[in-house]
Amino acid sequence: MRTRTLSAVVAGSATAALLLTGVGTATAAPAKSDQHRKTSAPATAKAAAAPARAAWDGYIYLYYSAAANSAWRAYYGPTTDFGSDTFNNGVDGYGQRVKNNVNRAFNNDQHWAANIWYNENYQGAVDTFFPGEARQLKVGVRNDNASLNWTYVG
Repeated sequence: MRTRTLSAVVAGSATAALLLTGVGTATAAPAKSDQHRKTSAPATAKAAAAPARAAWDGYIYLYYSAAANSAWRAYYGPTTDFGSDTFNNGVDGYGQRVKNNVNRAFNNDQHWAANIWYNENYQGAVDTFFPGEARQLKVGVRNDNASLNWTYVG
């Protein structure tokens, strides 16, 4: 189960020290839910551009094609079936279904590997994207994908 706490998000930073001691005026961004959830867009205002690699945001970005400006969709938690989801950002592929149309992906989560499955409910062939990994899906899952789940890798 994919969970997060505020201390894990800000651990090791000056903000964490301020939050733990109660000293200073620093504020932290709201913590993500401890439960898996599916999102239709990135948590921050990045709707028009692809995500920056420098900032970990905990999402996997699924792209319609190998082109840098292709349509994309971001997910935070598991999804048993991409059937009703569409690409809602970008140019090439905008409005197309995510199911059976993902060409490449970028895992922007620092601690979780994203598993993209051939069939619904995490069945069949799988392609795993480790933290920070961005590439085309492997043959057998590329443009033949139906679900997503996560594995904690530290």
